Amino acid sequence: VRAGQRLASMLRWIRAWKLPREGLGSHSPSFARVPVAPSSSGGRGEAEPRPLPLSYRLLDGEAALPAVVFLHGLFGCKTNFNSIAKAFAQQTGRRVLTVDARNHGNSPHSPDMSYEIMSQDLQDLLPRLGLVPCVIAGHSMGGRTAMLLALQRSQPPP
Repeated sequence: VRAGQRLASMLRWIRAWKLPREGLGSHSPSFARVPVAPSSSGGRGEAEPRPLPLSYRLLDGEAALPAVVFLHGLFGCKTNFNSIAKAFAQQTGRRVLTVDARNHGNSPHSPDMSYEIMSQDLQDLLPRLGLVPCVIAGHSMGGRTAMLLALQRSQPPP
């Protein structure tokens, strides 16, 4: 029953996805928080979704180099990138982060699910780990999350 509820929730979330209404606009060079879309939890009186403490694996590397962050697709998890993350860390000397998105893998589950809140989760996690700036690569759902995060927090290269 619980798996069926999760699937129904994810399907509602997929149908409800939309780009930010404010468009591209100008972006602050800081990595500050941005507003998120209204809660997708069905209007149960919650103010706005909060970032969740995501499950992640950080492979050690040179702190002077920007880290690489891998984001998995729908129904995936951080272990999807184990082989490539390990090889990338060994061959480039960079720190490599793999992350379980909310409602996936070992990360907490929440009725709030949107690309905006997944971007917010990363905006909370990356500075805490000292991984700003970083390079983000995502597959499918992770790619869309990466694109939204880039639109919200784009910074020109130094």
